[in-house]
Amino acid sequence: PDEISPAIFATRVANTSHGDIVYHVSGTGTPLVFLHGMFLGASSYEWSKVYTRFALEHEVLAPDLIGFGESERPAETLDADDHVKSLSEFLRAACPGNPAILVASGLTCQAALLLAARHPELVARLVLFLPSQLRESAQAQTMGLVSGSLIPGLGRFLYQRHTSRAPFIRAWLSRSGYANAENLAEETIDVLASSAQQYGAEHAILALQKNRKKFDATARLADIPSPTHILWPAKAAGFPLTEATALCRQLPRTSLEVLNDCSAFAPMESPEILARSLKHWLDGDLAENPAT
Repeated sequence: PDEISPAIFATRVANTSHGDIVYHVSGTGTPLVFLHGMFLGASSYEWSKVYTRFALEHEVLAPDLIGFGESERPAETLDADDHVKSLSEFLRAACPGNPAILVASGLTCQAALLLAARHPELVARLVLFLPSQLRESAQAQTMGLVSGSLIPGLGRFLYQRHTSRAPFIRAWLSRSGYANAENLAEETIDVLASSAQQYGAEHAILALQKNRKKFDATARLADIPSPTHILWPAKAAGFPLTEATALCRQLPRTSLEVLNDCSAFAPMESPEILARSLKHWLDGDLAENPAT
Protein backbone atom coordinates (compact mmCIF):
# COMPACT_ATOMS: atom_id res chain seq x y z
CA PRO A 1 0.00 0.00 0.00
CA ASP A 2 1.11 3.57 -0.70
CA GLU A 3 0.98 4.44 3.00
CA ILE A 4 3.74 1.86 3.59
CA SER A 5 5.70 2.20 0.35
CA PRO A 6 5.04 5.20 -1.91
CA ALA A 7 4.37 4.32 -5.55
CA ILE A 8 7.64 5.82 -6.82
CA PHE A 9 9.62 3.39 -4.66
CA ALA A 10 10.50 -0.13 -5.75
CA THR A 11 10.33 -2.94 -3.21
CA ARG A 12 13.31 -5.28 -3.13
CA VAL A 13 14.81 -8.01 -0.98
CA ALA A 14 18.38 -8.42 0.31
CA ASN A 15 19.55 -11.68 1.84
CA THR A 16 21.52 -11.56 5.11
CA SER A 17 22.82 -14.21 7.48
CA HIS A 18 19.86 -13.57 9.83
CA GLY A 19 17.21 -13.57 7.12
CA ASP A 20 15.84 -11.54 4.23
CA ILE A 21 15.52 -7.78 4.54
CA VAL A 22 12.69 -6.15 2.57
CA TYR A 23 13.42 -2.56 1.58
CA HIS A 24 12.06 0.28 -0.55
CA VAL A 25 14.34 2.22 -2.88
CA SER A 26 14.17 5.15 -5.29
CA GLY A 27 16.37 7.90 -6.67
CA THR A 28 20.04 8.24 -7.56
CA GLY A 29 23.07 9.71 -5.86
CA THR A 30 24.67 9.21 -2.46
CA PRO A 31 22.80 6.43 -0.61
CA LEU A 32 20.59 7.79 2.16
CA VAL A 33 19.35 4.95 4.37
CA PHE A 34 16.48 5.42 6.83
CA LEU A 35 16.49 2.95 9.74
CA HIS A 36 13.34 2.72 11.82
CA GLY A 37 13.34 2.31 15.59
CA MET A 38 12.53 -0.83 17.54
CA PHE A 39 9.07 -0.56 19.01
CA LEU A 40 5.64 -2.14 18.81
CA GLY A 41 4.58 -2.40 15.15
CA ALA A 42 7.79 -0.81 13.90
CA SER A 43 8.69 -0.79 10.21
CA SER A 44 10.03 1.54 7.54
CA TYR A 45 6.64 3.25 7.72
CA GLU A 46 8.03 5.30 10.62
CA TRP A 47 10.06 7.39 8.15
CA SER A 48 7.70 7.16 5.15
CA LYS A 49 6.48 10.76 5.47
CA VAL A 50 10.10 11.96 5.55
CA TYR A 51 12.20 9.87 3.19
CA THR A 52 10.10 10.51 0.08
CA ARG A 53 11.28 14.14 0.13
CA PHE A 54 14.90 13.19 -0.63
CA ALA A 55 14.58 10.89 -3.67
CA LEU A 56 15.44 13.69 -6.12
CA GLU A 57 18.87 14.21 -4.54
CA HIS A 58 19.81 10.80 -3.15
CA GLU A 59 19.31 7.11 -3.64
CA VAL A 60 16.89 6.63 -0.75
CA LEU A 61 16.63 3.20 0.89
CA ALA A 62 14.17 2.33 3.64
CA PRO A 63 14.56 -1.22 5.00
CA ASP A 64 12.54 -3.15 7.55
CA LEU A 65 14.96 -4.50 10.15
CA ILE A 66 15.12 -8.24 10.74
CA GLY A 67 12.20 -9.14 13.00
CA PHE A 68 10.07 -6.17 11.95
CA GLY A 69 7.69 -5.15 9.19
CA GLU A 70 7.85 -7.30 6.07
CA SER A 71 11.39 -8.58 6.67
CA GLU A 72 12.07 -12.03 8.03
CA ARG A 73 10.88 -12.55 11.61
CA PRO A 74 13.00 -15.34 13.11
CA ALA A 75 12.21 -16.91 16.45
CA GLU A 76 15.82 -16.51 17.59
CA THR A 77 16.61 -13.71 20.02
CA LEU A 78 18.60 -11.05 18.18
CA ASP A 79 20.90 -8.56 19.88
CA ALA A 80 22.74 -5.49 18.65
CA ASP A 81 25.60 -7.56 17.18
CA ASP A 82 23.12 -9.53 15.08
CA HIS A 83 21.50 -6.37 13.74
CA VAL A 84 24.90 -4.84 12.97
CA LYS A 85 25.87 -7.93 11.01
CA SER A 86 22.64 -8.03 9.02
CA LEU A 87 22.80 -4.28 8.33
CA SER A 88 26.40 -4.47 7.15
CA GLU A 89 25.44 -7.26 4.76
CA PHE A 90 22.43 -5.27 3.61
CA LEU A 91 24.52 -2.17 2.86
CA ARG A 92 27.10 -4.17 0.91
CA ALA A 93 24.33 -5.75 -1.17
CA ALA A 94 22.07 -2.72 -1.66
CA CYS A 95 24.66 0.02 -2.20
CA PRO A 96 27.94 -1.73 -3.07
CA GLY A 97 31.04 0.45 -2.97
CA ASN A 98 29.10 3.53 -1.85
CA PRO A 99 29.31 4.61 1.81
CA ALA A 100 25.82 5.54 2.99
CA ILE A 101 24.38 8.32 5.09
CA LEU A 102 22.43 6.58 7.86
CA VAL A 103 19.37 8.15 9.46
CA ALA A 104 18.32 6.11 12.49
CA SER A 105 15.88 6.48 15.35
CA GLY A 106 15.50 5.25 18.90
CA LEU A 107 17.24 2.07 19.96
CA THR A 108 18.37 1.42 16.39
CA CYS A 109 20.75 4.36 16.78
CA GLN A 110 22.88 2.16 19.03
CA ALA A 111 23.16 -0.43 16.25
CA ALA A 112 23.99 2.35 13.77
CA LEU A 113 26.78 3.63 16.03
CA LEU A 114 28.22 0.13 16.41
CA LEU A 115 28.01 -0.32 12.65
CA ALA A 116 29.91 2.93 12.07
CA ALA A 117 32.60 1.87 14.55
CA ARG A 118 33.09 -1.62 13.14
CA HIS A 119 32.58 -0.89 9.46
CA PRO A 120 33.59 2.75 8.85
CA GLU A 121 33.93 2.03 5.14
CA LEU A 122 30.15 1.57 4.94
CA VAL A 123 29.08 4.77 6.72
CA ALA A 124 29.68 8.29 5.38
CA ARG A 125 27.64 10.23 7.96
CA LEU A 126 25.11 9.63 10.71
CA VAL A 127 21.90 11.37 11.72
CA LEU A 128 20.51 10.02 15.00
CA PHE A 129 17.00 10.86 16.12
CA LEU A 130 16.55 10.24 19.87
CA PRO A 131 19.57 7.89 20.20
CA SER A 132 18.36 6.23 23.39
CA GLN A 133 19.27 3.13 25.34
CA LEU A 134 16.57 0.92 26.79
CA ARG A 135 17.17 1.32 30.52
CA GLU A 136 14.20 2.68 32.40
CA SER A 137 10.58 1.58 32.55
CA ALA A 138 9.41 4.96 31.23
CA GLN A 139 11.45 4.41 28.10
CA ALA A 140 10.11 0.87 27.69
CA GLN A 141 6.56 2.20 27.93
CA THR A 142 7.31 4.81 25.30
CA MET A 143 8.42 2.03 22.97
CA GLY A 144 5.33 -0.06 23.68
CA LEU A 145 7.34 -3.00 24.96
CA VAL A 146 6.04 -5.94 26.95
CA SER A 147 7.92 -6.93 30.08
CA GLY A 148 10.37 -9.76 29.52
CA SER A 149 9.98 -10.99 33.09
CA LEU A 150 6.47 -12.36 32.62
CA ILE A 151 5.51 -16.00 33.19
CA PRO A 152 6.76 -18.07 30.21
CA GLY A 153 4.15 -17.94 27.47
CA LEU A 154 2.12 -15.18 29.10
CA GLY A 155 3.97 -12.38 27.31
CA ARG A 156 3.23 -13.96 23.92
CA PHE A 157 -0.42 -14.48 24.86
CA LEU A 158 -0.85 -10.87 25.98
CA TYR A 159 0.94 -9.63 22.88
CA GLN A 160 -1.31 -11.52 20.49
CA ARG A 161 -4.58 -10.87 22.30
CA HIS A 162 -4.05 -7.34 23.58
CA THR A 163 -0.79 -5.47 22.95
CA SER A 164 -0.70 -5.83 19.17
CA ARG A 165 -4.31 -4.71 18.71
CA ALA A 166 -5.38 -1.29 17.46
CA PRO A 167 -7.06 -0.14 20.73
CA PHE A 168 -3.86 -0.70 22.72
CA ILE A 169 -1.70 0.97 20.07
CA ARG A 170 -4.00 3.98 19.96
CA ALA A 171 -3.93 4.38 23.75
CA TRP A 172 -0.16 3.81 23.93
CA LEU A 173 0.75 6.41 21.30
CA SER A 174 -1.76 8.93 22.66
CA ARG A 175 -0.36 8.58 26.17
CA SER A 176 3.37 8.08 25.66
CA GLY A 177 4.41 8.68 22.06
CA TYR A 178 2.79 11.81 20.63
CA ALA A 179 3.08 15.39 21.83
CA ASN A 180 -0.53 15.98 20.78
CA ALA A 181 -2.88 12.99 20.60
CA GLU A 182 -5.01 14.86 18.04
CA ASN A 183 -2.16 14.39 15.54
CA LEU A 184 -2.47 10.60 15.70
CA ALA A 185 -3.88 9.43 12.35
CA GLU A 186 -6.00 6.31 11.91
CA GLU A 187 -3.64 5.31 9.09
CA THR A 188 -0.75 5.18 11.57
CA ILE A 189 -2.70 3.01 13.99
CA ASP A 190 -3.78 0.65 11.20
CA VAL A 191 -0.26 0.27 9.78
CA LEU A 192 1.38 -0.33 13.18
CA ALA A 193 -1.31 -2.83 14.19
CA SER A 194 -0.97 -4.66 10.87
CA SER A 195 2.81 -4.87 11.29
CA ALA A 196 2.52 -5.94 14.93
CA GLN A 197 0.14 -8.75 14.02
CA GLN A 198 2.35 -10.29 11.34
CA TYR A 199 3.27 -13.88 12.03
CA GLY A 200 6.32 -13.98 14.33
CA ALA A 201 6.36 -10.22 14.98
CA GLU A 202 6.20 -10.80 18.73
CA HIS A 203 9.65 -12.43 18.83
CA ALA A 204 11.55 -9.18 18.27
CA ILE A 205 9.47 -7.20 20.78
CA LEU A 206 9.57 -9.80 23.55
CA ALA A 207 13.34 -10.21 23.09
CA LEU A 208 14.22 -6.52 23.40
CA GLN A 209 13.81 -6.32 27.16
CA LYS A 210 15.94 -9.42 27.59
CA ASN A 211 18.74 -8.02 25.43
CA ARG A 212 18.48 -4.33 26.31
CA LYS A 213 21.94 -4.20 27.94
CA LYS A 214 23.54 -5.34 24.69
CA PHE A 215 22.23 -2.24 22.87
CA ASP A 216 24.92 0.01 24.28
CA ALA A 217 27.56 1.43 21.96
CA THR A 218 29.32 3.47 24.66
CA ALA A 219 32.55 1.47 24.55
CA ARG A 220 32.97 2.09 20.80
CA LEU A 221 31.97 5.74 20.48
CA ALA A 222 35.54 7.02 20.34
CA ASP A 223 36.18 4.75 17.34
CA ILE A 224 33.54 6.37 15.11
CA PRO A 225 35.09 8.60 12.43
CA SER A 226 31.80 9.56 10.76
CA PRO A 227 30.36 13.04 11.35
CA THR A 228 27.28 12.56 13.55
CA HIS A 229 24.32 14.89 13.97
CA ILE A 230 21.91 14.26 16.86
CA LEU A 231 18.27 15.32 16.69
CA TRP A 232 16.71 15.37 20.15
CA PRO A 233 12.94 15.87 20.61
CA ALA A 234 12.25 18.12 23.59
CA LYS A 235 8.76 16.68 24.12
CA ALA A 236 9.81 13.03 24.41
CA ALA A 237 8.73 12.03 27.92
CA GLY A 238 11.35 10.10 29.88
CA PHE A 239 14.25 11.15 27.68
CA PRO A 240 16.18 14.02 29.33
CA LEU A 241 18.40 16.27 27.22
CA THR A 242 21.35 15.37 29.45
CA GLU A 243 21.48 12.01 27.63
CA ALA A 244 22.07 13.82 24.34
CA THR A 245 24.76 16.13 25.68
CA ALA A 246 26.56 13.21 27.34
CA LEU A 247 26.56 11.33 24.05
CA CYS A 248 27.90 14.37 22.19
CA ARG A 249 30.88 14.59 24.52
CA GLN A 250 31.85 11.00 23.73
CA LEU A 251 31.65 11.20 19.95
CA PRO A 252 34.70 12.59 18.09
CA ARG A 253 32.73 14.59 15.48
CA THR A 254 29.24 15.55 16.50
CA SER A 255 26.60 18.27 16.63
CA LEU A 256 23.30 18.49 18.48
CA GLU A 257 19.98 20.02 17.49
CA VAL A 258 17.05 20.21 19.92
CA LEU A 259 13.64 19.97 18.28
CA ASN A 260 11.43 21.92 20.67
CA ASP A 261 8.08 20.91 19.20
CA CYS A 262 8.78 17.23 18.58
CA SER A 263 7.82 14.02 20.38
CA ALA A 264 9.42 10.59 20.50
CA PHE A 265 7.53 9.69 17.32
CA ALA A 266 8.17 12.90 15.41
CA PRO A 267 8.91 11.05 12.12
CA MET A 268 5.21 10.15 12.10
CA GLU A 269 3.79 13.14 14.01
CA SER A 270 5.94 16.02 12.69
CA PRO A 271 7.60 14.86 9.45
CA GLU A 272 7.91 18.41 8.08
CA ILE A 273 10.09 19.50 10.99
CA LEU A 274 12.35 16.48 10.71
CA ALA A 275 12.66 16.75 6.94
CA ARG A 276 13.63 20.42 7.24
CA SER A 277 16.27 19.71 9.91
CA LEU A 278 17.66 16.78 7.97
CA LYS A 279 17.92 18.75 4.73
CA HIS A 280 19.63 21.58 6.59
CA TRP A 281 22.29 19.22 7.84
CA LEU A 282 22.72 17.31 4.60
CA ASP A 283 23.26 20.61 2.79
CA GLY A 284 26.18 21.33 5.12
CA ASP A 285 24.76 24.34 6.91
CA LEU A 286 25.36 22.95 10.38
CA ALA A 287 28.86 22.96 11.82
CA GLU A 288 30.25 20.13 13.89
CA ASN A 289 30.27 21.60 17.40
CA PRO A 290 30.51 19.35 20.45
CA ALA A 291 27.74 20.09 22.94
CA THR A 292 28.68 21.87 26.09
